[in-house]
Amino acid sequence: MRILTLTANALIAALFLVGCDKLTAFNKLQSGTYHPTYANISYGDAPRQKLDLYLPADKSTPAPLIVWFYGGSWDAGDKDKYAFVAKRFTDMGYAVAIPDYRLVPEVHFPKFVEDCARAVGFMKGYQIEHPDQITQGPLMLAGHSAGAYNAVQMVADPVFLGAYSMNVNDIAGIIGLSGPYDFYPYDVSATQKAFGDTIAAVSQPVEMDLSHMPPMLLITGTADETVYPRNSRRLAELAPDAQLVEIPDADHAGTLIALGTYVTSNDAVLNPVKSFLAAHYPVQQP
Repeated sequence: MRILTLTANALIAALFLVGCDKLTAFNKLQSGTYHPTYANISYGDAPRQKLDLYLPADKSTPAPLIVWFYGGSWDAGDKDKYAFVAKRFTDMGYAVAIPDYRLVPEVHFPKFVEDCARAVGFMKGYQIEHPDQITQGPLMLAGHSAGAYNAVQMVADPVFLGAYSMNVNDIAGIIGLSGPYDFYPYDVSATQKAFGDTIAAVSQPVEMDLSHMPPMLLITGTADETVYPRNSRRLAELAPDAQLVEIPDADHAGTLIALGTYVTSNDAVLNPVKSFLAAHYPVQQP
């Protein structure tokens, strides 16, 4: 059975990496007819500054909020293809916001991080305005690949949250799956296009003063050849409260598809995520 599961994971991971059309199929397989409670909420004026909000099935009490940022090398991505992520967390009792953000070549660093921070600032205001839906207090950030970078960088550099009258006290923690945090010099096309001649001191989380960072869960696959595990390892070494989890034989997509409900679900990823949330951002029982 374990061999069959590993084979299925490998096949779906391969399909996932072929292109966004496969991600659409994967999302449909995992989430079915699952849709946002509120779709296309504008958090800014640009066409891509919209987010979807998913609330758990039991709406009798407010739910703690996770803001999820998808990856895509900062030049691709679509919130509509991540309902399977929202379903995973809403089944656990969390509300989930998934924003789109502006992409390369329309914008370059730091604009896509600014968009993500703006979405968090918007949801902080939404939380205050809708106490019946969202639990009051800090928010949890989470993301995969470039999305994990966005989540970490917006907190590592206080300028991003500060632009929306927020600070680290508004963030309960960060869950980063296969994120790039230490990738200077820019030696691949995606980072060259996204970051141009930005200096490392401005763009790299590992170059920041991390003493203020909230608790972090950093999960990486040992077979990841897209974003090497050294990124998560290095950040975990430098951050004051970071848990590093390495998934044997998992590739770049493996940590993401582990959040699926069918076939690809992987307890090696899910159990640390559940434990981290229970410790730092628990769902209050009614």
